[in-house]
Amino acid sequence: MIEKLFNMLRKVKWNVVYKYQLYRYSIILKRKQKKKCFNIVFFATFASTWKYDYLYNILVKDRRFNVTIIVCPVINYGYDYMIEEMDRCYILFKTKGYNVIKSYNKEEEKYLDVKKICRPDIVFYTNPYKGLIDDRYYITNFLDCLTCYAPYCFRESAILDELEYNQLLHNLLWIHFYETNSHVKLSYEKSDIKGKNVILTGYSGIDRLIDKSYIPIDPWKKKERNIKRIIWAPHHTVGENQPMNYSNFPLYAEFMQCMAMKYEKNIQMAFKPHPLLKEKLYKLPNWGKEKTDLYYQSWNKMSNGMLCESDYIDLFLTSDAMIHDSGSFLIEYIYVNKPVQRIISNFEARNDFNSIGKKCFDIHYLAQQKADVEAFILNVINGVDPLKEKRTLLLKEELMPPNGILASENIYNYLCKQLKIESRR
Repeated sequence: MIEKLFNMLRKVKWNVVYKYQLYRYSIILKRKQKKKCFNIVFFATFASTWKYDYLYNILVKDRRFNVTIIVCPVINYGYDYMIEEMDRCYILFKTKGYNVIKSYNKEEEKYLDVKKICRPDIVFYTNPYKGLIDDRYYITNFLDCLTCYAPYCFRESAILDELEYNQLLHNLLWIHFYETNSHVKLSYEKSDIKGKNVILTGYSGIDRLIDKSYIPIDPWKKKERNIKRIIWAPHHTVGENQPMNYSNFPLYAEFMQCMAMKYEKNIQMAFKPHPLLKEKLYKLPNWGKEKTDLYYQSWNKMSNGMLCESDYIDLFLTSDAMIHDSGSFLIEYIYVNKPVQRIISNFEARNDFNSIGKKCFDIHYLAQQKADVEAFILNVINGVDPLKEKRTLLLKEELMPPNGILASENIYNYLCKQLKIESRR
């Protein structure tokens, strides 16, 4: 009913929609402000797209917040993948010592009644897409809560405006926490409610990258620091009918392993594929499940190679360079301020990005052929990095979170202000 009402309203002027939203949330907020303890629920999906670590840890240290992570299975890639990813995500949080519950019991084939068990006051989403999780956990079923979303990736695309700024969830949210001023402007231009529920906080996914007190765990196979550490991070957009065409994986899959072997004494290479790449390769005629699985496994069998399918922050911080054709990594890796190369099919690829994406694209070393990749590897080995100064300038002027603090601290402070409680940061 609510979804039909909103879709009807969005055909009228945007201010009608927002006034309805503002009235509804003002009533909810007044009711929540009377409480002394607030129940917060995070709906998690993919282990690799969880970007709330810092915020979770800030909130659990504040006794006024009772925090629970609900792992919602991803339902649109088949049952086997749904269970595999749910278990992987659950194990990740259990390993971290987090308060986590599975929303789906595979033995009983039943879904959890989150409203009954957790009684959430505030709900954080980790993905905005309708149909990714079961509808009983979608925002239309939690309109009696204060709903929030911080992007799971640093939005760089110029061709995914509807998906990234104007889905139903984006417009129904209480608050949408944004990465940069460039993204705030894009929301105003692209969303039905003109970005009226947007707050600039910085991107929570990079908090660990910029936290000077954080000491990363070294995930690399070889610990010798005279051997350069290079990440290869291919995107998932292989095959036909892709919304964007970033990936060059089929052309570079064998070549990258050849480069690792050729420069075995000088480098080690981490294969960091997008979490959806494997499922896409399973369906490609020239790949399939057996070939894909063998290829993935072969990286760990190399003396100077490794496969990384989990959290990448420590990998980034302990690396020396990255080669990619990724989406969010176009911006995220800039925060470690190390040499980074983008593989492109042609120089018109720059037009695929939004304003901040273009600026980050311009401080990448570009590879349009395999010889460019090898030249980049040699420069990394020899410590050649002429774009260092430009990366440093962009970081300082446009990418760092506001207020001189981490993005998660900005989010926490905003929640405290709205709930009329004192911030303890």
